[in-house]
Amino acid sequence: MELAVRFAVILGSRILVPAASYQESDIAGRLLKPFLRGDTASLFKLLGGGSSLEEFRLDKLEQYRRGSAQHRVYSKPSRQNVGWERRKRSATHDITSDWLLEANNEGLYARFHALKADATSDLEFERAWRDVPERLGKDAFVVPHVTGLLPIKAGNMAAENALHNLVNRYYFGSYAKDYQASAVFQNMGISTGEVIPSAKPRDDIDFAALLKQCRSRGILAEIRDCPIEKLETMAFHPSFEEAFRFSQTDGYASMTEIQKTLRYKVDLAILTALPKEREAVEVVFGKGRDKQFDNDPHVYKLINYEIDGMVKEIAVAVLAEMGNTLSGVTSTDFMRSIDATHTIMVGIAGGCPLPTNAQEDIRLGDVVIGQSIMEIDFLKRKPDGSIEYRDSPQKVSYSLTQMVRNLQSHLKGFDTGWVSYRNEAFKAYGLSTDALPPDVLLGADGEPVVRLSDPRRLMSPTVVHFGRVGAGDTLLKDPVVRDELRAKYGILAVEMESAGLRDAGWSRSQEIGVVRGIVDYCDGHKDDDWHIIGALNAAAVTRLLFEKMIAAVK
Repeated sequence: MELAVRFAVILGSRILVPAASYQESDIAGRLLKPFLRGDTASLFKLLGGGSSLEEFRLDKLEQYRRGSAQHRVYSKPSRQNVGWERRKRSATHDITSDWLLEANNEGLYARFHALKADATSDLEFERAWRDVPERLGKDAFVVPHVTGLLPIKAGNMAAENALHNLVNRYYFGSYAKDYQASAVFQNMGISTGEVIPSAKPRDDIDFAALLKQCRSRGILAEIRDCPIEKLETMAFHPSFEEAFRFSQTDGYASMTEIQKTLRYKVDLAILTALPKEREAVEVVFGKGRDKQFDNDPHVYKLINYEIDGMVKEIAVAVLAEMGNTLSGVTSTDFMRSIDATHTIMVGIAGGCPLPTNAQEDIRLGDVVIGQSIMEIDFLKRKPDGSIEYRDSPQKVSYSLTQMVRNLQSHLKGFDTGWVSYRNEAFKAYGLSTDALPPDVLLGADGEPVVRLSDPRRLMSPTVVHFGRVGAGDTLLKDPVVRDELRAKYGILAVEMESAGLRDAGWSRSQEIGVVRGIVDYCDGHKDDDWHIIGALNAAAVTRLLFEKMIAAVK
């Protein structure tokens, strides 16, 4: 049964659990407990009459006789540690209807002929059968209550088993009618061999066939041993897709249809604007494999990244073109296909220097982690020729902000744990911090500006900053506008994509982050000398942030 739950997590957009089954069965409670922790808990909902589990409990308490195991269960106040959904139908009403319909089934008497009490005619048995619902009154429609109302031999296990099969069929059939479940598992070893169809039989899943196909393809052990929080990603495993396709004959569910309701779950989603930025991410985190999802035109990179013995999955996307508009489109597709715990835009940007203040100065190669994002070409030109920026800066991920605060240092500026990742990545490009390109800031007169000494740069030439990022669709090459953005709005870095990610994240209630390596000064002296260096620095800082956030929730 644990495998059935694992298959349900892999395939289901939501998993509905009858509250009675969950409450009355110790096995159900023990089986589901590990799945009701962490992210997978959001997939599960208990179903029952009433507006809550407690209301359901009080109603059930009246249906069971004192001294019964069920009465003892419902006598204790319940703790609702999983979502709740009120049923539209009544299981008792559906069981009663099916029970009375069964009386018209000639096969019923053949089945119970040898099980009924001696000297009981078929007519008497039928009359007793039809009287059961009325005689039950408020009692639950369960086999222990029913057996005493039928003329069957006392202690007849065969009769009780036959009744259990019937009542279970009516009971689970009621839920299938109510919710038209699109992933009802069939052929799970019901003792009679019968199948309980859903209201959409073509969407049912042949459990026995799926089990066999997974075993024959060697993926069953992997599913059984997969950490629960990663199970949803197994839906996109090539071997599982193949096993599912071959297990579902005509009349059963399509893997494509099921996948449409799922988002591929990853621990970190990284959005880049340029191929060189994506390449830098792969150098720092590891080589990825190509992946494309249905109804999504983009091709992503998936990276398996190990942290302290745990394998975490990272998805990387690269924009087709630069700019906030395309960033918003790609980000929306990204978030529609991928369910990420953390989402960060990583890449390069222009810097807004402040040479009169060593602590606040931005230099080439520095990294800016966005504290907020402001769209800089959403503006109003006034009659006097002045410009008013109309966008309100939006803060980024709270969890990312909290982690950055914990990593900031007055002495070093920022935790230097990222430096070793940067140095390792530099080797792949033949780079060294002892031989970096010139870093020259030119003034309005075209002469180099003298920079103040910064003790932090004696330990590392690169400083990590935390502040506002400006995003606009126009490439900024004007030092006057750059200095105005820094002076009036506190903008440390300028780029062309993060506002699109910000808006996509807002529309899907997804927290986002931005990490940028500085490669120019937003003036007319741009070149590509610092591009790879800035991209590698941003990726290395992102790696440190990700590792720290993962460690914080272990």
